[in-house]
Amino acid sequence: MSGRIVGSVCAAAITATAALVPAVPAATATAAPSRPADRSVSELLTQLKTLYRKAEEATETYNATEEKLRKQRTRTRELTAELVHARTKLADSHDDAGRLARQQYQGHSTLSSYAFLLTLLTPHPESAADEARELGRAAGREAALMQRLTRGERHADTIATRARTALDKQLSLTAKRKKQRDKVEKKLHSIEKLLAALSARQIAQVAQRERQETAKAQRELLDSGALGPANGASPHAPATGGGTRTTPTPGSGRATPAGTPAPVATVTAPRPRPAPGRPAMPTAEAGKRALAYALNQIGKPYVWGAEGPNSFDCSGLTSSAWAYAGRPIPRTSQEQWRQLPRVPLNQLRPGDLVIYYKGASHVAMYAGNGQVVQAPRTGQRVKLSPLASNPLHGAVRPGPATVAKR
Repeated sequence: MSGRIVGSVCAAAITATAALVPAVPAATATAAPSRPADRSVSELLTQLKTLYRKAEEATETYNATEEKLRKQRTRTRELTAELVHARTKLADSHDDAGRLARQQYQGHSTLSSYAFLLTLLTPHPESAADEARELGRAAGREAALMQRLTRGERHADTIATRARTALDKQLSLTAKRKKQRDKVEKKLHSIEKLLAALSARQIAQVAQRERQETAKAQRELLDSGALGPANGASPHAPATGGGTRTTPTPGSGRATPAGTPAPVATVTAPRPRPAPGRPAMPTAEAGKRALAYALNQIGKPYVWGAEGPNSFDCSGLTSSAWAYAGRPIPRTSQEQWRQLPRVPLNQLRPGDLVIYYKGASHVAMYAGNGQVVQAPRTGQRVKLSPLASNPLHGAVRPGPATVAKR
């Protein structure tokens, strides 16, 4: 089963469960407390969050291997082309050597025995000297040909070895990627299985509990002043994401209740290919351009491993947005956290990347006013969310120079 099929199944799980799975009777609940359908709302939410986080960790690991494999394929192609060129030159040298050997055998070469004998027997000393110099030059050309042939053989052998090594590494990465893909799909299947075991009422209760926890975390973040006044930090600032939140669907003018999958946006996103030779814009302007790209993707589905243009995972969205802004950044959330310059939360500005969880397994883009735009998880779509929708780890800002964090 492909990742996209699993993603589609998970996206439909809530709707399907509402229609097909009846509520569990209370008497049964006391008989088998270990079943998912009989756990508390808090336990179910914790379990689901853990499963989603592990699935995203596996996804980012897969993405890292995919990126390595992409680079390795390029390297393998380069070495293969270099090997073809080296072997072509070697074949030319072999042709020259064969032609020289035939000329010597047929007595047509300056270095043939017959030509050498004529030089020795000539009655004119001046002619003998000229012939001797020509013999020397011919010998030098023959020696150079043999050296070129020898060097060409060594060079071709060296490139062939490097090309074989590169291909072996590519095959190893391909096998590793397959194992990681299977791991992601297994974790997504666990989520699908858990959702299918719940009633429509339980799913609604879990969704409501998640909204309440997000709203509480957002209020605490804003009240703490950690974001600074420029980003809405105020004891009286209303927390984003509480209650029944609506998100406008781009291009439709309609609003969709939180938790309800929005239809795919009708806006066609430009591909993240900055014009070659375009002068670099200031980081703040590039951030606004990256954010505009990300906002244009609202409503598109989360698909693990996707980088657009029709679907995204979390780091696929942020890396594509910044590539469109003319600042290519690492593909995965972990590498974005490791390589890009850190920025304090109270200095966040639109386009900055917000990293979540201790392992940096999720990333979103700051949109201003305490909100982020993100590709949240399987079964959901790109959307605006409260900044505190997941446990915060830190923030980074793509810029002209990247500083590796070890």
